[in-house]
Amino acid sequence: MSQVKTRYGFEGVPLESVPAGTNLLVTGPSLGGLRQLSLGLLSGPADEGILLVTADVSASEVVTDFEMVGGDADPGRMCLVDCAHESDGTESDRVHGIATPADLTGIGMSLSALYEQLYDDGLQRVRVGVYTLGPLLVYADDVRPVYRFLHTVAGRVRAADGLGVCAVDPAAHDERTIRSVAQAFDGTVELREGDGGHQLRVRGLSGQPDGWRDVTL
Repeated sequence: MSQVKTRYGFEGVPLESVPAGTNLLVTGPSLGGLRQLSLGLLSGPADEGILLVTADVSASEVVTDFEMVGGDADPGRMCLVDCAHESDGTESDRVHGIATPADLTGIGMSLSALYEQLYDDGLQRVRVGVYTLGPLLVYADDVRPVYRFLHTVAGRVRAADGLGVCAVDPAAHDERTIRSVAQAFDGTVELREGDGGHQLRVRGLSGQPDGWRDVTL
């Protein structure tokens, strides 16, 4: 389907715009700004849909966090798959609850259904996020099913000219696991805490400045 806009921009984040269909892996410390950066990348103009898999916190909590980074959580443009163990149990046509992060099939089915719903509502540009991959990896017996899940999600994002943003704390997993999941993405946005605040750099994407850059979270 032809789109008027072909790139996704990131207001307030020192990244150049990326082509539609791009999937980004965001890495950094969970308590060091990873959530704020990931949600900031998912925030966009009102004519874009937001589809978020929340695995670490409940749907209501992530909506609050999204609004705190300046995101517009209008129910008319935002859908969530809540598979967090501390879920508050809220469900609606916009919020699908999945009992456990181990149910990758159920998460994927809800993700597809909500994606179609956003399209039916006229939102042809959708930002898709997973925060974070940690619970999915912890509850999986092997990294391979998680990789297959991410590969499927990334393929859907590319086919629909969307934007994918998935977050993970690399300190919580071994290097092999991080390398494996990274193969599903077009590039990586790395976050670190420097002496003067937060910094980020981009790996694997053309058209982005080299080196670490300051970012306000």
